[in-house]
Amino acid sequence: MPEVTVAIPFYNAEEYLEMAIKSVLCQTFDDFVLLLIDDGSTDQSLKIAQSFLSDKRVKVLSDGKNINLGNRLNQIPGLTETKFLARMDADDIMHPKRIEKQLQILKDNPDIDVLGTNVYSIDENNNVVGQRMNVSNDPLISVTTFTHPTIIAKTEWFTQNPYDVLALRTEDSELWMRTKHRFNFKATSEPLLFYREIGNNYYKKYFKGLPGVYYMLKKHKFSKIYLLFFLKYIIVSFLYLIFNFLGLEHILVQKRNKLRLMKKNYISYIQ
Repeated sequence: MPEVTVAIPFYNAEEYLEMAIKSVLCQTFDDFVLLLIDDGSTDQSLKIAQSFLSDKRVKVLSDGKNINLGNRLNQIPGLTETKFLARMDADDIMHPKRIEKQLQILKDNPDIDVLGTNVYSIDENNNVVGQRMNVSNDPLISVTTFTHPTIIAKTEWFTQNPYDVLALRTEDSELWMRTKHRFNFKATSEPLLFYREIGNNYYKKYFKGLPGVYYMLKKHKFSKIYLLFFLKYIIVSFLYLIFNFLGLEHILVQKRNKLRLMKKNYISYIQ
């Protein structure tokens, strides 16, 4: 039995899905299951996923339904038979040593409940433009939130801590805020994922998440921590709208990264 399942839920992701899948299949640690879950795609995504079925590590699930990301994320643990479960998105690229290094850290530090990583930010052309966290030489840092597709944990953790599907488009934020005080969250200072961020119409994504953020606020009875999150989210949403109107939205996307890096193809950052 493999040790870990890597799960990629996807919806109309034909542009980058093949690259994402290949980056998983090229991991230095190769004893895994790659679970590809289609959320009712209407483009060529499902065909792309099925083209990899010749690799015995790959499983493809498609029921023809579009039930949204949160429901798919909650579905995944029930389909997972391995001890560990790793997240991955359909438009990102894994560093070849990501699974090897994260598994070793979890084995060496059994007190860690959820482990994420630092990330390189890449554009639509696979060029690295920045690094999310600027950290010291400490290989592990305590965190309260994650870049979602970097996380790995025991499968039972995901089973016991499901995403709230009513927090539309903010399922991950709601999960971290709800659980951070009860579990040990860590992230590697080393970037082990190439995280795609494209500075175009990001304000639309924020505005679509507003109902989910308001739901979080009501769910947690307007507590101070959720009220502050709600207010910050609104401010950021309108900032992105204004910068988009001025043609400067890419500046805000770049500022998410603590380090600006020389713009080079991601291959140059694989050691």
